[in-house]
Amino acid sequence: MLRIGPRLWKTGLAVALTYLLVSLTGHHYEVYGCVAAALAVAPSANRSLRTMGNQIAANLLGGLVGSLAILLFGPGPIVIGGTVVLVLLISQQFGWKDLAATAVTVTLFVMAPHADSVTTYTAWRLLSVLIGSVVGTAVNALILPPDYRQMTLKAVERAGLALDAFVLSVSDRLADPAAITKREILATASSVEAQIGEARRLASLLSESARPDQLGQKEVTERAIKVLSSLLERIQVIHKAALAAQRAAEFPVMLAEIQQALTALVAHRQALYASLFTPDTTRQLPELLAEIEQRFESPAGLPASAEEVEPFFRLYRMRSSVSYMANRLGRLHVAKEAALPPVLADREVVYSIS
Repeated sequence: MLRIGPRLWKTGLAVALTYLLVSLTGHHYEVYGCVAAALAVAPSANRSLRTMGNQIAANLLGGLVGSLAILLFGPGPIVIGGTVVLVLLISQQFGWKDLAATAVTVTLFVMAPHADSVTTYTAWRLLSVLIGSVVGTAVNALILPPDYRQMTLKAVERAGLALDAFVLSVSDRLADPAAITKREILATASSVEAQIGEARRLASLLSESARPDQLGQKEVTERAIKVLSSLLERIQVIHKAALAAQRAAEFPVMLAEIQQALTALVAHRQALYASLFTPDTTRQLPELLAEIEQRFESPAGLPASAEEVEPFFRLYRMRSSVSYMANRLGRLHVAKEAALPPVLADREVVYSIS
């Protein structure tokens, strides 16, 4: 069943209101206003304002240049082609890359034959676009504006849980890493990366609408998403290294320690992400993460023979990857403590990870 989200029906409402308002003028330019209204219902209010500004500017540029060309030189292939080149040059000169395509389209419409005069057509078209842009922007900003903050947090939570399941699954099966096929690893990693990508997309929309007092939370959220990507990459490195490391004599002993550390890191990640926007009063988490980082950053031995060299370094890479994962989480904790101001009780945000 098709899902009609708020943005879809808000677009329909904006188009309907624009059509009604433009039709009241008695001129038949409703379609231009309706297109502007549909474009103005953007994913965020700030993007709606930018779209409105671009639409109005493009119609002004294309309308003025196209009208002047027709009034001065009349219609004709050479005049139309030269006018389009002029509009592109103006857009390029002033860095209006976002306006160029729309401005050229407006120019061509203005220079085409019309029942009204070119000045009348241009004026009413611009008015219709102005009405549609304002209506679309107002509808988008005032009627159920999206709460990208909560949407981003939920997306980060989902991505984190998917990553945790992947880490634990690989960890539990490291004793026989060859039993985990490359296809399985890539498919699961791709699924987790898709969820991280969705969190990143929502975080980008959140950054467009963030207030000055939310800049610290924005920074922490973006870093938290980057850390998820780092952890995802490292668990794949651990699995790949384990394929050779299992030949090392120390592998059975170190494997249990690595598995315990990975389980602990999953628990620490959940605790950290569940309190991204609350101050740390215990200081227990950074100490635990620092302990794991320091314990696994050294190879803890030397290869016993030439045959042991590759397995030894693969085992070392497994250990260093665990250390790196602890380091990333520890740095995220430091960043959130440094970036966030004291949180007031009525603005405190905590989301749980079940």
